[in-house]
Amino acid sequence: MRRVPRSPIDQAHTDQAHIDQAARRGRLPAKWLAAALITAAVALPAVGCRGVTQALLPANGFITNPSRAQGGHLWWRRTADRSVCIGTVIMWVQYNATAAKTWRVIAYSAGHPGGLTVASRTFTLKRGWYWWGFGVHQAYQGLSAVCVTATQSFGMSCVHFSGPAG
Repeated sequence: MRRVPRSPIDQAHTDQAHIDQAARRGRLPAKWLAAALITAAVALPAVGCRGVTQALLPANGFITNPSRAQGGHLWWRRTADRSVCIGTVIMWVQYNATAAKTWRVIAYSAGHPGGLTVASRTFTLKRGWYWWGFGVHQAYQGLSAVCVTATQSFGMSCVHFSGPAG
């Protein structure tokens, strides 16, 4: 079985371990304290928009996990005003050779029928499977779909929403 290379997101987990260890010693390094305060201030407006229901993104082209069972998943919920809140979107991408690709999360809604890129990140990665989590935390009126891609040549995977039940 092929080992999945360490994802860029794993570094965040490593950094959190260092923060936790410093906090147990009773102090937080100044750079981490500053980063934590900035992160908390930026996250405050998004606190009310978290997904609670998981939806799988189907595998499509190079948007796939190693077992080819999914292209990722996202968390969503319907809000009181019938909008759809999108929380975190997890995306898997397979690289066959070293390449630079811009991974994007695109929302299709009544206000943006042609699609609106709501999160993106460019990665230059070697051959292998990788995943990344995008914290979208936004509500959309008339949301019809959320899609992920790492350029159209790599494929696109979508979760479709319709009617009051999502």
